[in-house]
Amino acid sequence: MTDLKRKESKLIKPSKSVTVPETIAERVLNFELEITGLISCVVVLGHFLLSSPLATKCLTLSYKVGPDAYDKGVDDFYFVGFWVVAFTFLRASIMKYIYHPLGRLVGIKPFGKRQRFAEQGFLFTYAGFFWSLGMGLLYVGDAYGPYWLNTSQYWIGYPHIYLTSLTKYYYLMQTAFWFQQIYVIHMEKRRKDHYAMVTHHIITIILLVSSYYTNFTRIGNAVLCCMDLCDILLSFAKLLKYLGFTTLCDVAFAMFAIGWPVTRHGFFTVIVWATYAEPDKYMDMLWEPAKGKYFTPFTQKLYLFLLLSLDIIMIYWFSLIVKVVYRVIQGRGAEDTRSDDEDEEEEGD
Repeated sequence: MTDLKRKESKLIKPSKSVTVPETIAERVLNFELEITGLISCVVVLGHFLLSSPLATKCLTLSYKVGPDAYDKGVDDFYFVGFWVVAFTFLRASIMKYIYHPLGRLVGIKPFGKRQRFAEQGFLFTYAGFFWSLGMGLLYVGDAYGPYWLNTSQYWIGYPHIYLTSLTKYYYLMQTAFWFQQIYVIHMEKRRKDHYAMVTHHIITIILLVSSYYTNFTRIGNAVLCCMDLCDILLSFAKLLKYLGFTTLCDVAFAMFAIGWPVTRHGFFTVIVWATYAEPDKYMDMLWEPAKGKYFTPFTQKLYLFLLLSLDIIMIYWFSLIVKVVYRVIQGRGAEDTRSDDEDEEEEGD
């Protein structure tokens, strides 16, 4: 009788394909698109139909001081807060209505695999757009002139208080995106480097907010451009992997493996060195908030600590890249060593 009951219990046991929300993350994800879409619509309607001052702060840039010049202030947090929600809505929408249908069209049947395909698709779309925009700003310059491949321009003319509208849109939206990524990494399937990722995102947010407040958006833009290129290449390689283009995936990953040390260790090291060696050549390094000056020997040390902490995390990730390169050389193909085993989940889905 005992054996019979065990067999019956197995027969009535719910299958893995039955989606039952078991965690807070799953419950939130079930209504993510609707909740963020509703909030975004309320803000947009509040601005255009009701002329709500709060909604206007969320949708438009504050502190305009000239035809194309903007100062900074606490009201900028409304804009950042709105875009945290808006990016969540855009991400969910693009994944659901663009990349999931595309995944089905090309034959990616398991939902779990298609979900990861969609996640990488959104990241590829976002990073591609904002890297292109950031490089344009880096090359053309801001309200104070160009600073392409010229680290001395990070400090000459400091403080760089006023921003063009495009520069301010870019910087605040990038800040919002990284705040939103804290939410994303806790919603997605947790990877083996989860805590390294959380630490990286927190440091990035601190650097973005502090550099914006202390009028160092030039160096902040340069750092973002160093980081975003590799996100494009890695996401593209993963998209090719999910599409089944193994050889092209390996080629794309090779480009990523070359681009990583060049941008995230080569160019980034130049920026770190410039932060260490150049400021006192071009600045008085005095604490004068009334004049927009916040860079002193003490704040210089704080920035160096944050940048070097970021570098340590990237060195850890580069060690994982080397492992994948070794797999490719062995003919085993490129695979993200941070990912957990997906076979069981995909079989169930």
